[in-house]
Amino acid sequence: MTDLRGYRSPSRYFQGPGALDHLYEYTEDLGNNYLLILSPGGMKRYKDQLDRIEENAVKQVTKPTPGENAAGSTTTSVAAESSVTTDRPTFHREAFGGECTRAEIYRLVNECRRLKIDVIVGIGGGKVLDTAKATGHYTHLPVVVAPTSASSDAPCSGAAIIYHEDGTLEERKVLRRNPDTVIVDTAIIAKAPARLFAAGLGDALATYYEMHECESADTANFFGHKVTLAASAIARQCRDTVLAEGRLAYRAVRDGLLTRAVEDVTEANILLSGLGFESGGTCAAHPIHFGITALPASHAYMHGEKVAFALIAQLILSNYPEAEIREVMTFLHDVDLPITLAELGLPDASPDDIRTIAEVADGLPSTHRMAVPVDVPAIENAVLAADALGRDYLAKHSAL
Repeated sequence: MTDLRGYRSPSRYFQGPGALDHLYEYTEDLGNNYLLILSPGGMKRYKDQLDRIEENAVKQVTKPTPGENAAGSTTTSVAAESSVTTDRPTFHREAFGGECTRAEIYRLVNECRRLKIDVIVGIGGGKVLDTAKATGHYTHLPVVVAPTSASSDAPCSGAAIIYHEDGTLEERKVLRRNPDTVIVDTAIIAKAPARLFAAGLGDALATYYEMHECESADTANFFGHKVTLAASAIARQCRDTVLAEGRLAYRAVRDGLLTRAVEDVTEANILLSGLGFESGGTCAAHPIHFGITALPASHAYMHGEKVAFALIAQLILSNYPEAEIREVMTFLHDVDLPITLAELGLPDASPDDIRTIAEVADGLPSTHRMAVPVDVPAIENAVLAADALGRDYLAKHSAL
């Protein structure tokens, strides 16, 4: 780790209803030959919008160049009309294979070379975006990401989580750079399943608590530098926004409504959390999440859902006051996030399962950025204590 402070971020970020319609306008300086990566479902779901983006892009570049008449007034002359731009933008749509694996990344790298692509665009969930970012890393091409849900902090980061074919973690890869442009269309975000939005809340809430451990222990952020004041402030604002407006935003998204709270929390889930985790640092919550991911029974659950439970375990590891742990737990429960192992598909987790979670977490360097010493038994006990606390909370509230 260096003694220097460090901060990373995307070059540009745009958010609002209909933002994706401006894809070409926001990115035309990056190139003219686009590879759009979407899931097969996304191809169908956003077909009309993608068609509209392409039509508008062609219209934009084939607009006649205004001429000037003898009197100095602007007109569109016959000569001008005959000299319209002919270098039309091209949009190739490519179906995502379903998992961010090395094989999928290399397949797309080869497609970029075959089609002589200038710009890579990922439109979809975290795995689509990570695959697009990793493809950009290996091709040295600019990358644009457009998340279709606010389910994680992946869009803004210069990192990609690469999995084995069986869904287990292979590598959390630090990329050459962050995305060149991030486009967040909140009209799409508000219509996405509320479960995705809630998962983003779990991921975002962990941002501050993980950063705070790194800052307190004077350890490294995600890419090996000390935490800047900017990253600390962003992570704190992320937590404050989530706790203040997260419940209202979640209820609105459940009804498919776009409100000011949805806009604010979308920014917290994607931009503030992305900047906060990368430049502020991750700690035990994300490694414990990876430990849970190592158990096949948890594979049906989302990244942010596992991070939510893992955050409780981290707070116990850090010996936070019970009142603050319960505040976090109450919020997670209110937005339908897991606070027990049973809610992550692990109702009968064996001692071997708990040991697997702890060993995976202990083997990741970020776990040891904690301000207190951490080892396998400590993580095992924290996971079991978090589960017991969650079960106790659910039992009391179901009795009311």
